[in-house]
Amino acid sequence: MVIVGRGARIVSRVAGDLSDIPRLAADRRTLLAVLAAGTLGVLTGCGTDRRSVAVPALTSTDAGGRSPFRPPPEPSPTATDSSQLPRPPAGPLPPVPPPHPGRATIVHASPGGPGSSPQVALTIDDGYDPETVAGYVAFAERTGIPITFSPNGIYQRIWNAHATALRPLVEAGQVQIGNHTFTHKNLLTRGDDQIRADIERNDEWIQQAFGITSRPWFRPPFGKHNARTDAVAGQLGYTRILMWEGSFGDSRLLTPRVLMEQARQWLTAGRIVLGHANHPTVTHLFDQLLALIHQRRLTPVTLDTMFGTSRATG
Repeated sequence: MVIVGRGARIVSRVAGDLSDIPRLAADRRTLLAVLAAGTLGVLTGCGTDRRSVAVPALTSTDAGGRSPFRPPPEPSPTATDSSQLPRPPAGPLPPVPPPHPGRATIVHASPGGPGSSPQVALTIDDGYDPETVAGYVAFAERTGIPITFSPNGIYQRIWNAHATALRPLVEAGQVQIGNHTFTHKNLLTRGDDQIRADIERNDEWIQQAFGITSRPWFRPPFGKHNARTDAVAGQLGYTRILMWEGSFGDSRLLTPRVLMEQARQWLTAGRIVLGHANHPTVTHLFDQLLALIHQRRLTPVTLDTMFGTSRATG
């Protein structure tokens, strides 16, 4: 995803940070990928940075939409076992509601803006790397972290392998699914009919795989949109155009150090943070990210919880 806006702060630091390579030696695949990315950065001197974010989170919400989780007073930076956290009861998914067309509004952060609430929304896009998708699913199962995934149906072979594991989390309200189009093509270069077909095709797959609609949440590929594309989305019932106010910068390959620098900068109260399930670096940092959330006393939530939207109404 190309980053558009204030989240695009760190663009081309992949090649310059090789001090983390020893940490990746145990993971040959990640090590080789980092070296390759560094070489490419040196040769080209540029890169496309999409606003990305990866964030660990915890548990369910009560009837008032608040997370019952409160971080421990002295969290361990290496703590990995969140199995004792309370989890929301699973329940049957409601029938998929019909679309509710309306005017689309742009959403960047929590209703009150950054710093207005301890809530933080972790939103993860794309999903073309099987290892990273599997890592996020396992992380959600292990910790109870609320996550909003916005996958592309073009990668459905990867996501479908985890549909059975994700459905109970969707039923429990811990995991939410947003729409990111089926093909991940730039909307600004496409006609209205093409945009409609791409959005609708993705939601058809989401309903089939996860039993829920992605309405009313729509994130434009690369963050590129305008009044015309927003109007098309709104006509289909996607009245919330999902942007972000923070990123892990991991739409492309980063070293662990750079990704954690991004996390420390953007993983703060009241933000919607963007990440991508495209490169496995983040899967080795989940515990550090979780510790950061503990230390900052943040409350991870889904978009439905943050904004009061509902899968029952769409």
